Amino acid sequence: MTIDQITLLLLWILFPLLLLIFVPKDRIRELVAVFLYFHALTWAFSIVLTHYGLLQAGTLEFPHATKINFSLEYIVYPSIAVFFQLWFPEHRCRRLKALYYLFFVLLILTIIILVSIFTNLIFLTVSGVISSFFNFLIEFVLCRKFIQWFLRGDLILESRSGYEYE
Repeated sequence: MTIDQITLLLLWILFPLLLLIFVPKDRIRELVAVFLYFHALTWAFSIVLTHYGLLQAGTLEFPHATKINFSLEYIVYPSIAVFFQLWFPEHRCRRLKALYYLFFVLLILTIIILVSIFTNLIFLTVSGVISSFFNFLIEFVLCRKFIQWFLRGDLILESRSGYEYE
């Protein structure tokens, strides 16, 4: 096995395991919505960044289907978005919320940089890192707004009929 294959295998074991351990059962519906929405955003943005040469994948899991790294886009980034939503400082000051956004964007960038240094899964440029920073910042903001909208419907239903989802 190459270092790329070992890394992919570890990512596919680690992130689902973290989700199983840390996601509470009463928030599964909310966090599945976060996972899927962030996944859709990541696919769309990554295809555009790849098209313009700002993101380049080395080892491709599905070379005939896409030119982006499937595992990072499909499991790693959406899983991090789940933890972003899970631990979001809802009732804190704006400064702390801004730092929270920054922390999670930098966490993803750190993973990208480490993967690009130690494997051939991603090739990075300075402009790629900068565009990825703004890309993920926008994705987290959009995902947060979406999930607030998504949950607002549940709050309205709860207040009208005593409905609670499990």
